[in-house]
Amino acid sequence: MTNMDMESIRQFILNDEEIRNYFLSLAGKENSGQSARRTGEFPDRNPVQQASHENELENYVRRAEQENAALRRELRAAQEHAAALEKECGRLREAASQAEAQRNAAAERLAVFEPIRSAMKIYRSLDEKSKAATKNIFRSASPDGFISCGAQKDSLANLWDYGRTLAAYGSEDCLKIDRLFGYFVSLYNLNFEQPVYTLIEPQTGDRFDEDVHVCLTRGKRIASVSGVLLRGYRVNGKTVNKALVK
Repeated sequence: MTNMDMESIRQFILNDEEIRNYFLSLAGKENSGQSARRTGEFPDRNPVQQASHENELENYVRRAEQENAALRRELRAAQEHAAALEKECGRLREAASQAEAQRNAAAERLAVFEPIRSAMKIYRSLDEKSKAATKNIFRSASPDGFISCGAQKDSLANLWDYGRTLAAYGSEDCLKIDRLFGYFVSLYNLNFEQPVYTLIEPQTGDRFDEDVHVCLTRGKRIASVSGVLLRGYRVNGKTVNKALVK
């Protein structure tokens, strides 16, 4: 053989299990052929056949090496692609982490405005009659105007009085007015080192106390509070309006 080194072919065959098994099977057939030749079953292989067999073997080994090289190239390409994907995943994880941090920071900033957003939502949910009745309190529908108008002493008194009127007529809007009243009391108190307004906040099941409670259930005496319609309040420790309960 002139194109390939026989030792290289031998080493390749020994290192490839499929080829090794193939030649072992050939060796078994060759042993059988030698035995047959000794018994005269068929004649020896001529030199032309031997050369053809060697060429076939050389071609098989060459194709195997080419396929092996091609598979190695594919493996390297796949490894490079996997490395690129891993790098991209790392970049995306970092971007996701940054986006999450930005979202959390934005949520914290928005949380500052949640109380005013909630208060305006409550106001907008009032029926048209209640909105018309509170126009003398809330003269502006803008957020700034809404806060400025509501967080004034006279506005607080007028808002509570309107809540009492609604409670007396059995309107559920009195509960919304109660929540608005509580919000604007908290804003008003921000102007002072010590709170000027304190809410009287009875709980369901509390013993009825005439000093701080007023029952709106006419003609009926109650022993305990079953519901709160409008919280009362004190100014500088003095009770101005008792809580309306049932």
